[in-house]
Amino acid sequence: MTVNTREFFDGVAILTDQRNMRVTMKQSAKGAMICGASSFAGGLVFGPVGLAIGGIIGGLSAWQMSKDEFKSLGEIIKNDLTDYQREQLLQHIMASVRDIEITDIAILLPLLMSTESVQATVLKTVVTYIGRELSLRVVD
Repeated sequence: MTVNTREFFDGVAILTDQRNMRVTMKQSAKGAMICGASSFAGGLVFGPVGLAIGGIIGGLSAWQMSKDEFKSLGEIIKNDLTDYQREQLLQHIMASVRDIEITDIAILLPLLMSTESVQATVLKTVVTYIGRELSLRVVD
């Protein structure tokens, strides 16, 4: 039985979506700076009450700026990876499960959907690859 790599990556995407794994797009530091600067400015102008008001305004501003900057890991796997990156990721995943003696993707897909240890191994490999090769940070 031959398994299309697209089917396999759809399975991985489903798994990451079930675990609500998301990727930050490097906006968290900017949001923290906006929030901190607003709180500081509010504190200078209005004292202790200004700290709270500035923090609220800064937090809302940071949220508004970054609300579309977090993508699901499944969406990135399905839509944003190139064919070359998918092939590399597949090679990394197959290498990570070799000690489980899985040699064919056709065997891996059913195990991925039903076995917790295989899921953990594959997800760890995906997170490592996304972090190292694409310089993205995965958050749960």
